[in-house]
Amino acid sequence: MPRYFFDIMDSTQSVPDEAGLDCRDLAEAYRQARTLIADAMNGPEATCIDWRAWRVEVRDETRELIFTVPFPPHGN
Repeated sequence: MPRYFFDIMDSTQSVPDEAGLDCRDLAEAYRQARTLIADAMNGPEATCIDWRAWRVEVRDETRELIFTVPFPPHGN
């Protein structure tokens, strides 16, 4: 299975994914990115963060950018 990396970032900060996750295909990688977003937006400090500029950049094993998933506004 291919390994994907899910880097979380906004315009000034970045949280790189050092471990990655094995996913069957791009659809599963997309679902994992959405789960990561939901978990972040429901965390204990989530109400203090303006998520509009945040995104998950999904990268392949060579760290090439495959696609980006933006955080939804207002926790939608």
